[in-house]
Amino acid sequence: MMTCRFGLLCLILLITVNSVNAASEMDDPETRLPFIAEFRVGILAHNIGPIASREENGTDVNMEIHFQPPKLLSALGEPKPFIGTTINTIGDTSFIYAGFMWDFDITASIFASLGLGMTVHNGNSGVVEDGDGLTTLGCWWLFRESLELGYKVEKQIAIALFWDHVSHGDFCSDRNSGMDNTGLRLHFKF
Repeated sequence: MMTCRFGLLCLILLITVNSVNAASEMDDPETRLPFIAEFRVGILAHNIGPIASREENGTDVNMEIHFQPPKLLSALGEPKPFIGTTINTIGDTSFIYAGFMWDFDITASIFASLGLGMTVHNGNSGVVEDGDGLTTLGCWWLFRESLELGYKVEKQIAIALFWDHVSHGDFCSDRNSGMDNTGLRLHFKF
């Protein structure tokens, strides 16, 4: 089963790389998707990080689509809106989320990213009795913050160390275990 998942992940990565290469070779701007700025994909250690409850484990597959920054938000540093998902490969908590990402160049090759947003999940929201093996996250919606430190391999490809944290900040329940995910991601710019 794990070999099948790994093979599927490799196939998705291969298709993604080929799609990015094909898009970057297009000379006609009319044939590109002008609203998509970037695709990020990664492998994460589930619930591993400085604030993690460590009640769950496994490996996560992470994917995000970043859109061109709207001119309306230029006063806020031109954050890119994004949507994404983190899928746990052994059936623990998975997430669907959206938010805004700010990218900062540290040098010509090194950058940092800060993401802020909201997420929903399929884990234990505290409504059901404990005992299902899932971290009690307190409610079905959570705040989500992420940090990345990366290296630009080429103009359109980068690799980054990634960390995210989800919790509700004691807004909707007295149970607020929170969860961290840590790993590596590839960035493909369009």
